[in-house]
Amino acid sequence: MRLFLALLAAFNFLLSQDLKSLENKSLIELFKEHYYSYICLHRWTYINKYQKKDEKLLSLVAYACLKKNYLTPALDLSKVLRITKAGRINATYINTLYLIKLLLIQFIKDNYNISNLTLPKVEGNLLAKVFYLAQYQKPAIVDNSFEVKENNTTYKVSFKEDINNIIIDIYQNNKLIKKEKFW
Repeated sequence: MRLFLALLAAFNFLLSQDLKSLENKSLIELFKEHYYSYICLHRWTYINKYQKKDEKLLSLVAYACLKKNYLTPALDLSKVLRITKAGRINATYINTLYLIKLLLIQFIKDNYNISNLTLPKVEGNLLAKVFYLAQYQKPAIVDNSFEVKENNTTYKVSFKEDINNIIIDIYQNNKLIKKEKFW
């Protein structure tokens, strides 16, 4: 038991030292080192520091959230990205992704017809990709999920009510290769 407590104390010490070292790094350093979760979880610190001062850095914070598929926290950034043209474009991108998430939930839960909707085009995002595939393929909903296909890749999209997340399982040749969660 003493050994366990000693190991736990050492782990807590190392973790607190690591967090302190992160606090001393710049936003750009943290981003380059892929600390996306840390950046996104501390988004209000950055919002308070850079709001109306540096929308490029606020956009970087939003991008860190999106890299982790944290759509809901990214909305906090979309509210303050409004001063510059680039900031407004980034805010629209974030809001469009969040709207896609909500529309997919409506599609899964309420069988809402998404086939005739026109939204701003989002390129290079998995959530948007399955949305566009679902619009075109009009898949059947079974047990809070649906499947869409592209070539030999199948995307199983499900909604987890208890955590309010869209989950996308990616299969290639019927083998699960990746699982993505959109908060």
